Amino acid sequence: MKGSSIGLAGRGFLQSPEEWTARNRYLAESLSMLATQYLPAPSKLGLDVGCQEGVLTDYLNENTDISWEGIDPTLPQVGKSPNGAPLYSAAADKIPYPDQHFDCLLLANVFEHIPPERRQASFLEMYRVLMPGAILVGQLPNPYFPIESHSRLPFMGWLPHKLQKRYWKLSPVPWNHDFFTVTVRHVRAQAVRTGFRVIHVNNFNYPPEALPKAARPIEFLLRQPMRHFPWAWQFVLRRPADGE
Repeated sequence: MKGSSIGLAGRGFLQSPEEWTARNRYLAESLSMLATQYLPAPSKLGLDVGCQEGVLTDYLNENTDISWEGIDPTLPQVGKSPNGAPLYSAAADKIPYPDQHFDCLLLANVFEHIPPERRQASFLEMYRVLMPGAILVGQLPNPYFPIESHSRLPFMGWLPHKLQKRYWKLSPVPWNHDFFTVTVRHVRAQAVRTGFRVIHVNNFNYPPEALPKAARPIEFLLRQPMRHFPWAWQFVLRRPADGE
């Protein structure tokens, strides 16, 4: 049986609490910059899809002028983030809000957790709750990165899904295998099928202070290749405005 995340924090390829804080801050700041750059003005409401306990939701409320709420299917009931943002128990394919309600959605490190049979319904729901001209900002880890991000194991993403579950038994992380091997190409294809326009994609890598100490020598060696083969991709999708 694997230990708790607290007991394992800071060991091997698992971040310490300080490294997790740096990771979340850098992630929130980078996604907030994309949202601010591409959001229609004025913008009022945002939804963090797959918010977990709302840590990133709070960062977004601090770094943008939008009022952010969150949904996550793992939440047991209606609650609040550490700083008081409303959080609801719901998944991307059943969003409990009316049509054309939000100016911005966030899908940060979530797409790879959506089962293939639910991706179309999820994107249709996200499209439905966005205002015309509004945007979806997201991030997707690169499954083919040498140290796979969910398992912290070498080359996990290169294996077939069934073999991944066996290999997972060697992982030091306290969570279960619940991701699929997808790339930004899959995001593009799904977005286009749904009616979104892909208006921005960029490579994304965390700075050394957000990485586990054990991974920093690898990051230093791979810094140049990572410019072209990144840890993750970030993207912005837009629901076309009326008449487009």
